[in-house]
Amino acid sequence: MGLNIENRRYIGNKSKLLKFIDDTIRKEKIEFNTFGDVFSGTGVVAEYFLNKGKDTYINDLLFSNYVIYKALLSNDKFEEEKIKKIIDKYNEINSENLEENYFSNNFSGNYYHNYDAKKIGYVREDIENKYKNQELNEREYYILISALLYSMDKISNTVGHYESFLNKEPEYKNLKISYMNIKRYNAKSYIYNEDANNLVKKIKVDVMYIDPPYNARQYANFYHLLENVAQWKKPKVYNKAKKMERKNIMSEYCKANAKAVFEDLIKNINAKYIIVSYNNTYKAKSTSSINSITYEDMINILEKKGKLKIYETDYKYFNSGKTNLDKHKERLFICKTGE
Repeated sequence: MGLNIENRRYIGNKSKLLKFIDDTIRKEKIEFNTFGDVFSGTGVVAEYFLNKGKDTYINDLLFSNYVIYKALLSNDKFEEEKIKKIIDKYNEINSENLEENYFSNNFSGNYYHNYDAKKIGYVREDIENKYKNQELNEREYYILISALLYSMDKISNTVGHYESFLNKEPEYKNLKISYMNIKRYNAKSYIYNEDANNLVKKIKVDVMYIDPPYNARQYANFYHLLENVAQWKKPKVYNKAKKMERKNIMSEYCKANAKAVFEDLIKNINAKYIIVSYNNTYKAKSTSSINSITYEDMINILEKKGKLKIYETDYKYFNSGKTNLDKHKERLFICKTGE
């Protein structure tokens, strides 16, 4: 049994909100053929509408997320049996016999047991070599990296992200690479790894879905290790958490100027409808979870763009353990632009 796109430990995963989003679109009687999701995260919202036959524009600032979209949401060809045979061979490897490598030298004894770390490094290097030797096409390359990312994430010595590791010695988990369940879509996917504010100036859709980060918690800090493996540039890592240099993937939406950045985004969107997900973490007890864009800011910015309606639902918010939110609400802003 393979893994699906939603089978990730990821902050802000919208899997449980898909019905709410779809029901709201139905209530508003929105008819559309093209859908944009420029802060795609796990990709579950984009996948949902791609599966419904909507041509979908998919984007994220993190390269590790882009890799997963290219693997699971692309229209490009791949050989499934070839992928399975390669994964089967990886799973036969005896990790104890492997040599130390970039990954084990940096991530043994913290995020992973040495044997698992050696295998992760070996497999990732082998995938890279196969691609350079033209044994894999681009989509096959991304599928194998994604299978590794999903599988290694499941056994990491963490609470679900890589801001830090657990204060205990990692256990040997004997990493097994899982197959990915890859669908074939009738609709077209357009996949990007860009700054959302730049991308929206270049694309036009019927419905644009917006779900940016709203607080100081940088996804680049939470998922730096997966980003490292996805890029495989083998950078120097720093400090206890073993983070690489990541200034180029720090989101402006997690900084003090978030309101101005969001206002610029909305102004430049070319869509008939803009749908914005928003949650009430502006009432959070942890300062790093407090929303940088207030509810009132959202209303003011969106009302300048078009006619606004607001829907809400109860939602259990995933956090890093310090934020306690009672009566948490997820809201959808529906803005009809008239464009």
